[in-house]
Amino acid sequence: MKAPKVTANAGILTAFASSVCCITPLLAMFAGTSSLATTFDWIEPARPYFIIGTVLILGFAWYQQLKPVSEVSCNCEPENKPFMQSKKFLSLVTLAAALLITFPSYSGLLYHQKQEVKQPISKKGQTAFIKIKGMTCEGCEHHVTQEVNKLKGIQQVQVSYKTASATVKYDSTKTSLAEIKKAVDATGYKVVETN
Repeated sequence: MKAPKVTANAGILTAFASSVCCITPLLAMFAGTSSLATTFDWIEPARPYFIIGTVLILGFAWYQQLKPVSEVSCNCEPENKPFMQSKKFLSLVTLAAALLITFPSYSGLLYHQKQEVKQPISKKGQTAFIKIKGMTCEGCEHHVTQEVNKLKGIQQVQVSYKTASATVKYDSTKTSLAEIKKAVDATGYKVVETN
């Protein structure tokens, strides 16, 4: 019976689909490109459905794996199942699916946090309030924060995907609002308003 293998593969696929919008910004950062960052944003509204699909598919796979087998009247030795149809394989697939589904909650750990060097607030210090379109999770926040922190003169960056905004304190003698906007746009998200 190949049902556990097929359902396990479908479970991994739906789990990956549920987190693809959060995985691509991280992949884009490692690849050094921003073109991937928002490629799969359209899938974010379907995330809960993919999670439910993953749970149902893997639940069915576990049911198939654990349901009682009818006794064979020939008293034959049961044949060994291939690894891809074993409980160990299904356990690994379930673990991988759980890690994929929960990826947005721990994705921030994979971003290199800049050692915060407290720069003295200069007389030329400015605060920019920026509205950003396209962020969907904490991974998006970290992606924007990391890119803006690369600029000289950045004193503090606070990004929130929930409010679709960023607050950036910077030294206007070392960088400008235009450079900050350019850095945010380089992540693949779009600056829609600045104050």
